[in-house]
Amino acid sequence: MNKPAAPIAAFLLLATLQFSSPLSSSPLAPAQTRTAPHAQKAGPKSIRFQGAPQYTQEELLAAAGLKPDARLPPAEVKLHAKQLNDTGLFAVVKFSSDSKGLLFTLTPSTQLYPIHLDNLPLKSGEGPGNPLNDKLHARFPLYHGLLPASGSMVEGICRTFEEMLATQGIKATVKAALTSGLGPKKITAVDFTVASPPVRIGSIQLSGVSAPMLPKASQLVASLTGNDFDTENSTIGLRHAFENLYQDQGYAAVHVDVTEIEPPAVSDQAIQIPYAVAIKEGGVYKLGAITYPSDALVPRTEVQKIVSKAPAGSGRPLDLFLVAVGDAYRARGYLDCAVVPNPSFNEATHIVNYSVDVTPGAIYKMGTVQFDGAGDAMAARLKAAWKLAPGAAFDASYASGFAALAQKKDKVLAKWMQTVITTYEVKADPDSLRVNCVFHFARAAQGGR
Repeated sequence: MNKPAAPIAAFLLLATLQFSSPLSSSPLAPAQTRTAPHAQKAGPKSIRFQGAPQYTQEELLAAAGLKPDARLPPAEVKLHAKQLNDTGLFAVVKFSSDSKGLLFTLTPSTQLYPIHLDNLPLKSGEGPGNPLNDKLHARFPLYHGLLPASGSMVEGICRTFEEMLATQGIKATVKAALTSGLGPKKITAVDFTVASPPVRIGSIQLSGVSAPMLPKASQLVASLTGNDFDTENSTIGLRHAFENLYQDQGYAAVHVDVTEIEPPAVSDQAIQIPYAVAIKEGGVYKLGAITYPSDALVPRTEVQKIVSKAPAGSGRPLDLFLVAVGDAYRARGYLDCAVVPNPSFNEATHIVNYSVDVTPGAIYKMGTVQFDGAGDAMAARLKAAWKLAPGAAFDASYASGFAALAQKKDKVLAKWMQTVITTYEVKADPDSLRVNCVFHFARAAQGGR
């Protein structure tokens, strides 16, 4: 008579991740198991997953390396559970058997971050239908645009990027790190970087440049060639650089197109990304009037007061005015305000007038403020110095100027803050319209003798 197979004991895997540290492989917590005396294969009626509805059963099976009707001994089940755990996507992975078969109970991690490409010569893009996201999802079934700070998935994506670069003739080492303050929205993301060789802006081919502008354009090309390449910002940065060059000379209607030229120039010393810059100069115009809405939430007098504080020669009058409008609105809590200049060209007089449209958006309110890295005594002084009350309209300029203001008001704080490096984060939640501020204080490095 055959003995019945011993039931598979419940197994708990705890993933411990240090999200504030650079990426590294995190150790798995010791497993507490009871193994059946005979490693007989279990024949579950089904393999099921619960606790992670954002993933399909097919995606979870693939990520765990399982087939729906697999017959597995306990030791193999543990290995597949570990495979899920090692992705870093789950805080807890449990498995057990019941009358229906094998059941995995998952607790998804709450610490997941978007992907960011630092200097990889690949097109990143966003959202569904993006070829890069589609390729990553095909290779990593649980990739839905967010990643843990570390784990097998992050390591696997590094190797995948290396393989993708290799198809372009680029032999590179890709590394990943959890990084804050990325992009215009200052997001925290898992940042993928080509660690070696360096990636730089290569040759820049110009077209459409007139003889009077050629010396200045050539000088700009020389200053940009060889700069560090940025996946998201190099193309935009080149366009802005040439637009600014022309607008400084009065070419208010200039149009600049920037495109990467393939393939990149690859050597052991560097990866160089060449560009083509096509320019439609238009005519030269003088600035006329800047019309501002008379019913704007922020009066023009307040905007002009900000403009008047700008040092002489610090920028074009239109740019200074637009920046001042944005600053004035953000000081009242309108963090999402959009300021759009609409040009009107007079070809007879070669004068350009602008009307300014402002879409303020919603008002953000102050939430909490934290002072990380400050001892109890200094944190108490900092809290006393902070005057922006919870629920008040958030003033972005107050947060940016707080460190300097605190030092002026408190000599003890001023002396202590000279010994630390101060950084801060503004965390605005578009759903709750609350803003939490976190100030970080790190001991400044002491110079060696």
